Parts: sequence; structure tokens; C-alpha cells
Amino acid sequence: MNSGGKRPKAASFLRYRVNPRVSWALAAAFLVAMISGLFLAYPFSETAPFISTVGLENVVPFGRFFRRLHYFSAWLTLGFLFYHAAESLWAKAYERRTAGRWLALTLSLVLILLIAFTGYVARWDETGRLAGFIAESLSLKIPYVGKYLNGLLFMVREGGVHRPYLFHLYASFLVLLISGIWHFRLRRLPAEDLGLVLLLCGLLAFLLPVGLHAPGPYLLVKGPWFFVGIQEALRHAPPEVAGLVFPALGPVFYFGVRWPRVREIALGGLVFWSLLYGGFTLYGLLR
Repeated sequence: MNSGGKRPKAASFLRYRVNPRVSWALAAAFLVAMISGLFLAYPFSETAPFISTVGLENVVPFGRFFRRLHYFSAWLTLGFLFYHAAESLWAKAYERRTAGRWLALTLSLVLILLIAFTGYVARWDETGRLAGFIAESLSLKIPYVGKYLNGLLFMVREGGVHRPYLFHLYASFLVLLISGIWHFRLRRLPAEDLGLVLLLCGLLAFLLPVGLHAPGPYLLVKGPWFFVGIQEALRHAPPEVAGLVFPALGPVFYFGVRWPRVREIALGGLVFWSLLYGGFTLYGLLR
């Protein structure tokens, strides 16, 4: 029997919301990566990147710790970002966000992946060199804008790590500025979130090594873990398909779920693409 009070709608109980603690953990991990990166930038020389990286490991006081701290905080940034993006889909956040905000989330996925990738290239070990050469070759195959994109991001055969290193720095500050304006405008980053992320990254930095792939006659060199899927796909399809169209489909499908007319197609394509890319990645890592 109704007592006169309003019964809450069932949808209000079933609606899933994005966990704000994950968003703050993502911001905290990226902030730790930025601060630790500043400690590494001062002794780093882009004219001798591999020697500089080895020097950070063995000569610079606390250089090994800060390099590991930067490495693992970047890993956590990517992990939290992927989780945040997947959770936004599960919570149907695209129904409550404007097209501009959903586009910003989609572009942030691409931009932070490029920041992480250029960071691998900048250390200029065998992994970084190979990844840089592959990326430059693929970017030059893009019609009309390929040479400009290569000049912005790579151009490693002509300039070494100069362009990747500059992009890694400036794009990081750009993301920090945009995320600072957007996420921190209402309240400050919770100190406990920052402390927990810093503690986790610090423990990983103390316990786990971060290796370097020194130049040598290797039969197989694998790129960064998030790039292995593309590297493996290149073994099975032409470069234009495996290196350009295939990786571009992920962000296109993700942005497409914002539009009701193509939502089902975009969601189905995103699931299939994720499984395929994950399969390529897993196979490439285990091979």
C-alpha cells in the first residue's frame, strides 16, 4: 500500500556511475609521472640518449629510482586510463556527456598513448630505435598529412630522438594543463589518492627492475607492450592496413558510440577490435 511518498524509479538504483576514485587515481599517477620525469629531464641529453639513460641508471644519484618511478607511474596512468575509458562505456557515460567531452576523452586516449610511445623511443635502446623506425615508416604512408605528422612526432632517421623527446615533454604539459583545468576546477586532488599512488609506484620502483635493450644482433626485438599488437599485425597484413587502418579503428569506434544512429555498430566493432588487438598483443608477447 502506498503511504503517499514517491517511490524511487528502478532505473535510479540500476544506473551505474563512473567511479570517481579511479579518475583521481588516474590524475595522481599522471602527476607522479610528470614530476618524476622532470627529475630525469635535467641530466638527460637528447644528443646521446642511450648513454644518458645508462648514466641515469648507474651514475646520477637516485637516477635509477626516479627512472623506475617514472616508468611505473606511466604504466599506472595507462592502466587507469584504459579502465576509466571502459568504465565510461559500461556506465553509458556517452548518454550524459556532450559530443565535445566524449571527443576529449577519445583524444586523450590517443594522446597519452603517443606520449608513452615517444617516451620509449626517447631512451633509444634497441626497443626504442625499432619502434621509432616503424612508426616513422608508417606515418609517412599516411596520404597528404604523413610527412607533417612525421615531422611533428618522429623523424628519427634524420634527427634521432629530438622530435619524440620534445613531443613527450610538451604534450605531457598540455595534457596536465587540460586535465588540471577540467578535473581540478571543482576540488583539489585528494591527498590520500596521491599518497596511495605514490606509495604503490615507490614500492614497484624499489622491487622491480626496468631493463634496457642494448644494441646488438637480435633476431627478435619487441616494441612497447601496447605497441606489440601493431607490430604483430604487421606480420600478417600490409602496412597500410595493419599499421594505419587497424589501430585507427579503435578510437573511431570508441567515439562512434556517442551517436545513437551508429551506436550498435560502433559497440560491436569496438568489442571485436579490442579482442583482436588483445589477441595480437598476447600472441606477440608470448612469441
